Amino acid sequence: MAAKPCTTLVVAGLIVAAILAPNSARAIEVKKDLYKNSGAAGSSAAGPSAAGTGKGNPIPKAQQQALSDTIASESDTYLSDESEKKASGKLYVDLEHAKFTYLPTMKEGKWTVLAKLQASEYTPSKTGEGKGRPTGKQKVLVFNYRLDGSKWTEVEAPKWQDVETKGAAAAHK
Repeated sequence: MAAKPCTTLVVAGLIVAAILAPNSARAIEVKKDLYKNSGAAGSSAAGPSAAGTGKGNPIPKAQQQALSDTIASESDTYLSDESEKKASGKLYVDLEHAKFTYLPTMKEGKWTVLAKLQASEYTPSKTGEGKGRPTGKQKVLVFNYRLDGSKWTEVEAPKWQDVETKGAAAAHK
């Protein structure tokens, strides 16, 4: 069962929006400040106010778009798989409403990016209508890419990870 075109478009739109809006994530600016101010112990420049200075995304726009396209095409397979699980009455992850985050880092002179799609797991309804019942679990699909020249190369295959929720963490104590 293939993903609906509108679903693919929504996922691609979320990915593009997340990549182009680093000021809301703050991860990029904080990471840059940590390296820049590492010699000044106790410097207030590395504090939270420095993260909001709007320094911009360190990855050039052309590479941002290429990364967005790569992740969108790669996530189509997973979106289709989850739609098939839902249709066949199995537990599925709602990737259509996934939260997208990414963290670029510089390793050995090359940009690497961990991109994550986090979504809730559901038990499909008996009628097949609607989302079904949430299981209370969150799953994350993690993509790992490296920028080689002007092309994004997969460092390792995407993998699913469970997200520890607050309720589950309290139950383990």
